[in-house]
Amino acid sequence: MQTLAPVTRKVLRARDAAEYLGISVSALRNLAQTRLPAFSVTTGRKVWLVSDLDNYLSQCSGRAITAAPANPWDKILADRQAQVSQNLSG
Repeated sequence: MQTLAPVTRKVLRARDAAEYLGISVSALRNLAQTRLPAFSVTTGRKVWLVSDLDNYLSQCSGRAITAAPANPWDKILADRQAQVSQNLSG
């Protein structure tokens, strides 16, 4: 039996992007007009790239945002998934 790796979202809708940044949706929409542009994936559906949100946070804080695991189990799971993938491919 093959196990699929979890999907990591690359884009977020307004509500999720605002939550990710810790701001209100209206504040996100204000930022979208000047500093944090969104793009449309379909008519009327705007999204923000997670990488753009991370870059914005880096600029605001003056520090690099790293994708560190949220807890030690995340790292263990990621390592195990990489090991399984390597065993399946080779």
